[in-house]
Amino acid sequence: MLKYVHFAQFLVEFERVFVRISKRHGFKPPILKEIVFLRSKGHSNLEIADEVGISRNTVSHYMEKMRELEDDEAAELFSLVSLMMARHRRAMLETLKSFE
Repeated sequence: MLKYVHFAQFLVEFERVFVRISKRHGFKPPILKEIVFLRSKGHSNLEIADEVGISRNTVSHYMEKMRELEDDEAAELFSLVSLMMARHRRAMLETLKSFE
């Protein structure tokens, strides 16, 4: 149960950071989250556009604006996504082990 509480707190912080940065730079939080997550997985702009259901130009616009982020904001976004992906991988491994 304690892990869930910490993870729930992480999710609240995750959302707070994306909303704060989105408001400051004119992003839509759900789109920003998807773009950052998919980019961190190595997807191209076209793949991101198809996955999110937006135009490739919108993805390019977001990427250009993200390049203008302060270093600490960009680092915060990508570190949160990295933590989320690591958590997801651990959960999947635990699930797979439960089938052994």
